Amino acid sequence: MLRYLTAGESHGSALTAILEGLPPNIEIRQEDFDNLLKKRLAGYGRGNRTKIESDKVEVLSGIVNGKTIGSPISIIIRNSDFENHKDYMAPFGAANVDIGRIDIPLPGHADLAGMIKYGFDNCRYVRERASARETAIRTAISVPARCFLKSKGISSLCMVESIGELKANINFDSSEEDLKRLLISNGDDFLTPDSDIIPKWKSLIDECKKQNQSLGGSGVVIFYNLPIGLGSYVEYDKRLDGKIAAAVMSIPAIKGVEIGNATELSKNRNNLVDKINYNKDKGFSRQSNYAGGLEGGMTNGQPLFVRFYMKPLPSNSKVESIDLITKKIAYPKYYRSDVQAVTSAAVVVESVIALEIASEMT
Repeated sequence: MLRYLTAGESHGSALTAILEGLPPNIEIRQEDFDNLLKKRLAGYGRGNRTKIESDKVEVLSGIVNGKTIGSPISIIIRNSDFENHKDYMAPFGAANVDIGRIDIPLPGHADLAGMIKYGFDNCRYVRERASARETAIRTAISVPARCFLKSKGISSLCMVESIGELKANINFDSSEEDLKRLLISNGDDFLTPDSDIIPKWKSLIDECKKQNQSLGGSGVVIFYNLPIGLGSYVEYDKRLDGKIAAAVMSIPAIKGVEIGNATELSKNRNNLVDKINYNKDKGFSRQSNYAGGLEGGMTNGQPLFVRFYMKPLPSNSKVESIDLITKKIAYPKYYRSDVQAVTSAAVVVESVIALEIASEMT
């Protein structure tokens, strides 16, 4: 089983992670980190933070000459923006902590609950760690797991299905090759196989940007060539669907997870199950994939299909709050925000699922 831990604040000096449990001799390249982190930073409608940070991953241990050596893998991403915040974010000898004080908790964020839980009088300390910036290091630490899965013939893709109220037209019965070809052709700004939706999404994002609004949406992640039997039915905490749902829901702003055609199944009066076939040359197979590749907490040999739902980011919601000092109605200061981050979320969702699947295979 894999174990990993992340650390770091959004405007601290760096983000770090340690991954333990991968076997030796898994090939990993620096480009594997670079390309994935670049994909996470992409997306039409992303905020200025993506222009500040390069998200360059430094490997500190566990990889030698492009291969894992079986010991824990540790990595670091240094925050370029720390220079602008070091007066109140330095670990020791912060010059002026009050400059960085945040006295008005942001509705829709972890600010208020976190302050009450840990006894802070400054929203800064909660917001720094609860920030989606943490997903940069979680994405990065998925690279060794992704390379391990690749060595086993397992592949995956992620895509955006909707932004705001506008939904892409995606044929999920298409082959993996066709979906990947369309995704590559349309680029990383939207991560969609539907080229017709792109100008509509652009117009919607441009309109919301002018009004300082943000957009949520949904996306889909698919894993191919998984062996039958990953996960288990024998205990609730061994069920792979539960582990995947927990991992995806732990991503900031993700409010829903769906495996397979869950919405359709919940509405249909017929018992939509996946018929089992057998061929002496190919073995067991299915004609459909309503279950999304999971039955009874275990993979069933079909592609794993996970849909996620993301809420609009709250940073520019203009919702009233309370000033912690005066206890009077106040509005949080607008800092900066993505108009949409569904594209980034799709990459992160794919990353945390890759970690869960790799963990089942080690």
